[in-house]
Amino acid sequence: MRLLFCCLSVLLLASDPDRDDTYPTEKRLFHIERSKNRNIVCYDLNTDTTGAPDEKKPLSVYWINREEQPGQYGELSFIQEKLAYGYTVTGKQNGGVSIEMNAVKNRIITIERNEQTYFCRIEINRQPSVLQKIYIKTKTSNSLQVEYVDILGFDLTTGASVTERFFP
Repeated sequence: MRLLFCCLSVLLLASDPDRDDTYPTEKRLFHIERSKNRNIVCYDLNTDTTGAPDEKKPLSVYWINREEQPGQYGELSFIQEKLAYGYTVTGKQNGGVSIEMNAVKNRIITIERNEQTYFCRIEINRQPSVLQKIYIKTKTSNSLQVEYVDILGFDLTTGASVTERFFP
């Protein structure tokens, strides 16, 4: 399992041609891209004093501008956090924290630790996977209406790239 996860880490960094302009951090777990523009919403691990995920707020969520002012960070508005890009903690177990994203309802994401690092586990196409990113396609006529959502990651068993599309 250690070897597979090391390989997954390399794949995560090498597989995304836009990786450099996502301004990755050591604590980045995943991000959300949208069809509206190239700006992204980032989800970084937020830890307590012991280095474990903070049980009340395990993720630090913020915008990164990739268009007008590349690399500039920004906070989510109250409405963005509550309706679209925020999350709810749903459980805690074995040093991990389970959350449900507002953008991807009814999908539990669990922040877990392997021997080296934390990652987000989610089921993609019924396979236990490492979450890499979520892509939200909005309707051209109304950017507040979602057309579809893609969840992208890597199968925890095989290391293969996996994607699942659903229509809210």
